Amino acid sequence: ALLEENGVDPDGLVVGLQRGERFYDLSFKDPAGRAMRLSALRGKVVVLHFWGSWCPPCRHEMPELQRLQRALDKSSDIRLVMLQVRESHAVARRWLQQQKLQMSFYDSGAQDSRSDSLPLADGKTVHDRYIAPVFPTTYVLDKHGIVVFSNHGPLAHWEQYLPLLRDVAKRSGK
Repeated sequence: ALLEENGVDPDGLVVGLQRGERFYDLSFKDPAGRAMRLSALRGKVVVLHFWGSWCPPCRHEMPELQRLQRALDKSSDIRLVMLQVRESHAVARRWLQQQKLQMSFYDSGAQDSRSDSLPLADGKTVHDRYIAPVFPTTYVLDKHGIVVFSNHGPLAHWEQYLPLLRDVAKRSGK
């Protein structure tokens, strides 16, 4: 709503990774295995998190992310979209189960350690290290798919970001 109020068409923004740019329209599968695209989540604030069970910092922050996901389940305006990289969805899911972590996560389409590209909705791909120079990497996208925050590397105390996420949800309108 703020963009439109200022005469900015959110669909006309540059696609990229920097604050104020529209994030790439990734193609992936939802937790139920249905094909979807990131743009289908417009209208929601998206916490987009790239991780792998092979990544020690990623593994370390998972209990915190589980707490964040549980807190977000109460909010219909915010989604945590966790996408595994450089391993299959099955391998990542098995690791989460072994750790007794009950989290829903999305399937990036990666099959193994050689899978280094992420599919885009237009059929093209983007290299995972372009989007995530280190793992984990996280982006917060407003309801228009615009980057408002990014972090390369692990974060501690994920729940401290709830006020920020709720503020983005409130400010970015419908």
